[in-house]
Amino acid sequence: MIDHNNQLLLFNPNNFVDQSPNLSLGKHGTFSPNIKTEIHRWYPYVEGFSSEFAKTIIEEFCDGQHIYDPFAGTGTTITVATRRNMYGYYSEINPFMRLVIRCKTNNFLYVCHEHEKFKQYLENLVNYSENNLKSLIEAEIEINKCFPHRNYFTGTRLIEVIAIKEAIKKVEAKLSVFEDFAKLILGSIAVSCSEMKRASDLRQRKPNEKLPDNLSVIQKFSEKAEQVYQDILNNQFNFPEVFCLGESALIEFPTDKHIDFILTSPPYLNGTNYFRNTKLELWLTGFLDNEKYLSFYRSQAMSAGINNISQKCRQPNTFTEVEKIVSNLEEVSYDPRIPKLVQYYFSDSYLWLRKSHNLLREKGKLVIDIGDSRFAGVNVPTNEILKIIASDIGLNCIEERLVRERKSKDGTKLKQLLLIFEKASQKKLITNFNNNQSDDEYKQKAENFARTLPHLESPYNSRNWGHKFHSLCSYQGKLKPAIAHFLISEFTYPQDYVLDPMSGCGTIPLEAFLQGRYPLGNDLQELGYILTKAKIDRGENEEVYFILNDLLQYVETNKNNQDLSLYQDFGFNGKLPEYFNQETFKEILAARDYLKQNPCTSWGQALVYSCLLHILHGNRPYALSRRSHPVTPFKPIGDNEYRPLAPRLTDKINRMLQTEYDHNLLSGMTTQLPFSRLNSLYKNQVDVVITSPPFVASTRFFVTNWMRLWLAGWEKDDFTSRQEQFLEYQQKKSLDIYFKFFEDCAKWLKPQGKLIMHVGKTKSCNMAEELIKRSEQNFKLIYYFDEDVVGREKFGIKDQGATKSHQYLFLQKI
Repeated sequence: MIDHNNQLLLFNPNNFVDQSPNLSLGKHGTFSPNIKTEIHRWYPYVEGFSSEFAKTIIEEFCDGQHIYDPFAGTGTTITVATRRNMYGYYSEINPFMRLVIRCKTNNFLYVCHEHEKFKQYLENLVNYSENNLKSLIEAEIEINKCFPHRNYFTGTRLIEVIAIKEAIKKVEAKLSVFEDFAKLILGSIAVSCSEMKRASDLRQRKPNEKLPDNLSVIQKFSEKAEQVYQDILNNQFNFPEVFCLGESALIEFPTDKHIDFILTSPPYLNGTNYFRNTKLELWLTGFLDNEKYLSFYRSQAMSAGINNISQKCRQPNTFTEVEKIVSNLEEVSYDPRIPKLVQYYFSDSYLWLRKSHNLLREKGKLVIDIGDSRFAGVNVPTNEILKIIASDIGLNCIEERLVRERKSKDGTKLKQLLLIFEKASQKKLITNFNNNQSDDEYKQKAENFARTLPHLESPYNSRNWGHKFHSLCSYQGKLKPAIAHFLISEFTYPQDYVLDPMSGCGTIPLEAFLQGRYPLGNDLQELGYILTKAKIDRGENEEVYFILNDLLQYVETNKNNQDLSLYQDFGFNGKLPEYFNQETFKEILAARDYLKQNPCTSWGQALVYSCLLHILHGNRPYALSRRSHPVTPFKPIGDNEYRPLAPRLTDKINRMLQTEYDHNLLSGMTTQLPFSRLNSLYKNQVDVVITSPPFVASTRFFVTNWMRLWLAGWEKDDFTSRQEQFLEYQQKKSLDIYFKFFEDCAKWLKPQGKLIMHVGKTKSCNMAEELIKRSEQNFKLIYYFDEDVVGREKFGIKDQGATKSHQYLFLQKI
């Protein structure tokens, strides 16, 4: 018989698949049932709850379609939600865990359609691993780069795990997501094939836990690969893609009143050291090259363990109830960090609860799986303090339920609990005047803009006017920063959500960021995505230098292994190798490999990659190339001298990090998606869309930016096979493609939201008038005008196309 006083009371046995009389319902508050559940079993996790647990809670408490997990872990909440055709959103600091989540969700969709090629890829990995085994000495050198003299893998197991790691780098994948799955599979068997064991924390195996000498890592990889493949075959169905709402749950995110339901299990106080526990996975999958960098990941995470406490901790928020406990601990604690840990834990809890509150719609619910703690005989009632903090924010605790009982190290009983919160109703406050502005006021502002053209007045007409981040990286087709500046200042308000769905190098989102708006940027090509993310996301300088050092170390290690003939026939204005000294080219090829192995997902990566992209070519000493043009790489001239990458990249990064800006500004969100996939992310959320789409008869962005796109990952064939994805190419066939664009814009915008477009007129096409015709189903025209640009500055480029006038459209959602 089940003791219901000691088990989770929310489960209805009639809803349960397993009707075994011995079923322990409280066990579903742990991860262990997932070990036998398809998809969820791909990566074993000590912490977290089961898929059945998530499913039951969602069924009872969620009355909407949008679900968020701020501490997503292996993505159980999000995976369950998507399989119920819901929209999933998450935050997660650990990059390996984000990889696991991608494989269970978005990557899953791609592999379902290519499962036969995926199976062949996995077989190729196994064959390559078996046929390319290094010597034990070579394998030990490889692991000692990250873990000196740790003996985490020994003998043939070390040789085989290194062989698989190398195979993932070398074996060609039809889709890049195949590599993610291969890394997931390798990460999932890492600990079970090592001299380590994960109980609650990662530790050395005891004598009675030693692995058999004949255990084959390659065989374990093959078996796990087959399990993953069969799960994909057995679960082929479509579901909505998921989105990461910022890696950190502690940093505010610009998507207010959008989420219907939040289910999460935040780190327990003095709980598991998540990064130390996954260091083998982080290393094998390329996220960790040096063990000391674990502290970098830990510094970004919630303060939940002793090792999170250091002199570099952010200034804590303090609460009366917490300070009483801190005072008691200061008198009896065996470690002076313990009182600080308690203080910082609840300070960080305030941050993630506030973010959750801002994301939730009115009456939306938040369910937290949490436990209390005990230090030096002092009980810390985590649940009670969280309820007090949440109440102050505007989250009312409507229920508390017991999941199971636990024990502290001194034998004292502790509890695992569910806290169910509801966002309190609030009187509607007018935080901006966007929706209250009359058509006449909107038109009057547009007319004034047309009459004064403020961007042509001094000092705004200077070529170099604007914040230094506008010059982060040269970009062909870039909107003049002064134009973006005045469109933002005149037609938006502080804290407006401002979206540029074709952000290019991020000029409009950056101006929105600098002027205290919530900047939202999107660009389908990698170069635009990276540059925009670098400009409107924010993080710590320490993160940037971590990425920089990691990249430079990789370049130094791998530069002499590069095939210099690989791109000898590639290039649009001369062949690629002609631009660089041979030694420089080796370093660039190695850096490109690093970018491909470490796709841009963080601000630190975006900033480092943007700086690298900028110095790739140009006509000044900072450039890696022979003398060429800094915007469009024209055929190079001049001396063929060695220009080392490291000092030039370091110098560029140092200059950018010295740039001043208001640290209280609202960092934004950058995506790399087709317009249609923004519809669920921003439905009725955006105040103003401001964008400058490709002009008719414009230069081809993906050709004029060819070298930087290549460095960002494009291959030769992409310049032909991918061009049909882009509006620039599509509109050459017909401007009717804008019918769908205007339909999507209307979905993103709030009622009466504004759409402002900056386009180009040629002798043969009045682009503004053509677009106005195609917008009428979704927008009303407020005003438009032409700005003559004949004879304007050409930045050293002789022919910039057939554009005679810039045109400005001011539209409003019907």
